[in-house]
Amino acid sequence: MDKKTEKKIEAEVKAEVKKRLHEKIYHGTKESAAKFKKEFRSELVIAITAAFGFLIALSWRNPIQKTIDIIIRNLGLTGQAIYIEYLSALVITLLAVLVLMLVSKWKSQDD
Repeated sequence: MDKKTEKKIEAEVKAEVKKRLHEKIYHGTKESAAKFKKEFRSELVIAITAAFGFLIALSWRNPIQKTIDIIIRNLGLTGQAIYIEYLSALVITLLAVLVLMLVSKWKSQDD
């Protein structure tokens, strides 16, 4: 082969390699962007759900707190305020754990 033919073949090979590399990078980037978009949406749904869950918890805080305070007063457990607050927090925590267990069981029935 002469040098002119060799250079032509070499140029064609380089062009083909460049084209294939470009296509591979393009498709890889496109796939990565699609995965990122899917993951972003998933995480955004989780964050929004958590935010609304937090709002729900805040809306229930005062009614539950007042109910527990009434129960504590009716049982005659009044005393120093800080102990009552700890007792109230303990009762609310136990109640919340029980509710979460019931909700988990209820959810697992659907699976």
